[in-house]
Amino acid sequence: MPKPNLSQVFTTILLLLIFVSVSCKTMDRYYKTQEDLDLSIKAYNMEFESKAIDMSARFVHPKYRTEYMAKSPEIAKRITIFEASILDIKLSNDNEGVPPSSKSEKDINRAIVVIRYQTAILPSTKLKTLLIEQEWVLYQGQWVIIPDLNAFLK
Repeated sequence: MPKPNLSQVFTTILLLLIFVSVSCKTMDRYYKTQEDLDLSIKAYNMEFESKAIDMSARFVHPKYRTEYMAKSPEIAKRITIFEASILDIKLSNDNEGVPPSSKSEKDINRAIVVIRYQTAILPSTKLKTLLIEQEWVLYQGQWVIIPDLNAFLK
């Protein structure tokens, strides 16, 4: 029986490690759900902050999309966002907090994201700090926001 050469053994082990790593990552739905949430939050806020209203609307819950589209032009016209920072993300199952030891996809279907905005709101030219709570819910397998645009205009 011929001996396998060292490069074949190394290649086999490397492929096995990659397969195990990818398998473990895809098997853990908790991390997939949280990763999807993080990506949705970043994409929505980047589009919202750059005033790409039509693009950001795809992340708005269908029940609130019409109202969002009606109010967004005023937001885009009056508000300039200079900086935004996510301060906190609270995950929950409806209104119950998710315990830190819980790692099941079914346990997370709602998130409250606290964001600090540095803005100027016309007619004022002064820089203003706003703390906004964004409510995110899992709707048909996708994270969507229930926006509160009035919080920007108070």
